[in-house]
Amino acid sequence: MPKIMAPTVKEHHAQRRQALLDAAKESLLNPTIRSVNFEAVGPRAGLRRNSVYLYFPSENHLALELAEDVLPGYQEQLITAMKRHREPREQITGFAKVVVAPDARLAHEVLRNLENRDRTPEIAAKVKEYYLSLARPLVEPLKMLKMTDPENTAVLLFTMLSSTQNVSDKVIDAKAAARRALAIVDTVLPKG
Repeated sequence: MPKIMAPTVKEHHAQRRQALLDAAKESLLNPTIRSVNFEAVGPRAGLRRNSVYLYFPSENHLALELAEDVLPGYQEQLITAMKRHREPREQITGFAKVVVAPDARLAHEVLRNLENRDRTPEIAAKVKEYYLSLARPLVEPLKMLKMTDPENTAVLLFTMLSSTQNVSDKVIDAKAAARRALAIVDTVLPKG
């Protein structure tokens, strides 16, 4: 029987789930792993692979819960960066700076991990939901700039910016990638 390391079984269970989520974050940021799988996550959390099933019925469940743990805070960072500015171009630039910042790597790895999983209807729907909700703060400033099709433009802009994280340090220097992505945003946005 496993030793309970908390005042209650419920608290022990919550601590183990959090340890698994933390281990999944580490795995995603590890360049030799970069995925959420029980073989990598279990030992990092101090559990055998088979014991992980006690907390998450599948790797997809772990990946989805990880997204729910990471992405709301990331979205709040995006919104906060936009609120610091009044002008729509500045709001979009503030948003873009957060997306291309090195601190955003975990959020983008979480999204990429979901995209690369078996495309069950649940996973596909969640990936779409996450991209739409993360891009949504851009819609109003794009409308104010009179951009055509602001909803789809917002998703495309977010996707282009987030892909900067994927090429950073693999193809081009991370700082150069971020500068270039911000320059592209500046070029695309109407002056006004």
